[in-house]
Amino acid sequence: MKILLDTNFVLTCAKQKIDFPNIAEQVIDKEIEWIVPQDVLNELGALKDRHGMKRINRHAARLAFEIIEAIKPEVIQLPERNPNVDIKIVNYILGTDIVLATLDRNLKSRVNNKILTIRGKNNLELI
Repeated sequence: MKILLDTNFVLTCAKQKIDFPNIAEQVIDKEIEWIVPQDVLNELGALKDRHGMKRINRHAARLAFEIIEAIKPEVIQLPERNPNVDIKIVNYILGTDIVLATLDRNLKSRVNNKILTIRGKNNLELI
């Protein structure tokens, strides 16, 4: 099963110390192929280097990078020039069976794909 990671999902998991790769394997009970858009990596890079941000948020962005490196995802280029990453993600996964890992309500409402989201303090749910 392919799961595409959104910035806010990875960042929130890092902040809340949720081991999403292991929990997702238990919830889904299938082999998982992680997908991360280059745009998501760019957003995380900008966050971890941004001055004026709270230290905890910069630390979470660094931790999110480490988690992504550890799961060795397929890094993809989203094929649009639109600066809005959410629109690119929607257009990329529409009509596919790719699961979207996100917490973004607006993004969730735009797709009919399955969603991997956080439930409670440290559980994941596939909806």
